[in-house]
Amino acid sequence: MRLLIDYRENKDIIEMIQNICKDSEIVTLPLGDFLIIKNNDAVVVERKNSADFVNSMRSNRLWEQLLSLMKTKEIMGYEIKRRILVVHGTFGDYLSTIPDYLVTISQRKLKAFWNSLVGAQLEILYVYDTPIVIAENDEAFHSFMKILIKREEEGKNDKTPEARWYRKRAIRDLPAKDRKLFFLSAIPSIGEKLAKNLLEHFGSIVDIATASVKELQMVPGIGKKKAENIFEIFR
Repeated sequence: MRLLIDYRENKDIIEMIQNICKDSEIVTLPLGDFLIIKNNDAVVVERKNSADFVNSMRSNRLWEQLLSLMKTKEIMGYEIKRRILVVHGTFGDYLSTIPDYLVTISQRKLKAFWNSLVGAQLEILYVYDTPIVIAENDEAFHSFMKILIKREEEGKNDKTPEARWYRKRAIRDLPAKDRKLFFLSAIPSIGEKLAKNLLEHFGSIVDIATASVKELQMVPGIGKKKAENIFEIFR
């Protein structure tokens, strides 16, 4: 893994993250503030503090940068695999820089500010197809960069979602009936209540497994869709 840091980044930020990656270098980046490189692929990270985010949003500079990120397929000879925008700091921090903002800004203007801010974030996410992360302080930003690099190195950002519904661990030495209920409740859309209904109606898992869709529908709480699902799983 390599980490390229744009030389125009804040000196404190450079010192903060330079040692996260063993192979890091300060360079002139044509796009973004950080480049995470693995093999021939690159992840572009654009960092903005909260004030810069708001100001660039209002001046349209933000949208120009995001559009450029969308259109660019290659950077410094590396194919752009993904891009991400991280806001360093909170928007409450930005408001606190405005002298006496609680007094000078009316509730109406404050509401309009938050509305425009949320609208901008949704625009970034859906229209510009760019993930956006809020790192509230220096520690959060350091953790963001560290975890992002680690996940890229381990390929965790490329994996498909795990099917977690069946991952509940059985408790050892359960009574036979409880083991049967545990097994049945692991079927998608069948919880403990329906598992109990099935077992009470049929008496055994074998009878449930060999039942027809019509027979399964005779169990309280089991409709046609659930019955078909159970039927397909046991077949």
